[in-house]
Amino acid sequence: MEIVRRKTAFLISSSLLAVALGSVAGFSQAKPPQKAASKPAAQPATAAETSPTKKVVIKVGSSTVTQADVDYLIGSLSPQIRQAVASRGRKPVGDEDATMGLLSQKAREEHLDTQPDIQRKIALEKLQILAQEEYQKIAEGIQVNPDEVSAYFASHKSEFPEEAEIREFVVRKKAADAKADDPGLSAADAKTRLAEIQKAIEAGTDLEAVAKKFDVPNTVMINPKAVKVRKGEMIPDLDKAAFDLQPNQFSAPVETAQALVLFQLVSRQQPDLKSVTPEIENNLKQEKLRATLDTMKTKANIWMDPEYFKTPEAPSSEKEAPPAPAKH
Repeated sequence: MEIVRRKTAFLISSSLLAVALGSVAGFSQAKPPQKAASKPAAQPATAAETSPTKKVVIKVGSSTVTQADVDYLIGSLSPQIRQAVASRGRKPVGDEDATMGLLSQKAREEHLDTQPDIQRKIALEKLQILAQEEYQKIAEGIQVNPDEVSAYFASHKSEFPEEAEIREFVVRKKAADAKADDPGLSAADAKTRLAEIQKAIEAGTDLEAVAKKFDVPNTVMINPKAVKVRKGEMIPDLDKAAFDLQPNQFSAPVETAQALVLFQLVSRQQPDLKSVTPEIENNLKQEKLRATLDTMKTKANIWMDPEYFKTPEAPSSEKEAPPAPAKH
């Protein structure tokens, strides 16, 4: 099966298979499978015929699709759809692939594959697939050693500011023009609810029990588990509220456009080398990858028409206003 057909099948199957699998499930529940009629015993298949690359599982006219082709297609699908295929069967995948084969045959019969625009699309898809595969191959070959990680950490400590583990309690505010049954509380009621939550925790109530008692879908959100945040990641008011605390201390409620937020600090620390090593390794790999691509471009002696690719002028409204005349 050619690359372009595989890519097209993947794109269409990804969007339709969920629906197809659902309909298959409904059908199987409504109509239990009938017993197959007895048939004469078939001759045992040879090893070649049972090999995934040789075993034909779909025929569309004169074209055939092997088990390896379908396995490849299934492997290209999202994890959720692969899970549905595993539990409900490959039939929807086969239906989609057969439809792709039928449509592509029809397109060739109508000579669509000879039309210039379609040839450009096919060429572009092939170019993108090959480029992506080569990019991945280069990326997988890039290595970073511990000394490079240590040196990067020593010279980029400002990129790794203080971290905090916090518990977050959020009460959604009701909009001024909201209907009676819209989610949310008034600002005053939201503060009262947060005070009740804080009082329960300070009294030693288990966090899971607090969440169960106070959590209201779309209105009061409580996550008993602490989350890790880095200084500067949140909006300034929330950031200040979280990082001004001492361990186990609660913040005052912080009002945002849509909610009131209460923090409890669990711990606060400067990140150490071990905790940021994965991030540094990724940064270094990206740097090396960019450098590799830049070297490849230089060696390839790429030329681009400066007139065709020139930066467009800014709209007149964005141009600098002329200087005011000098006073005499």
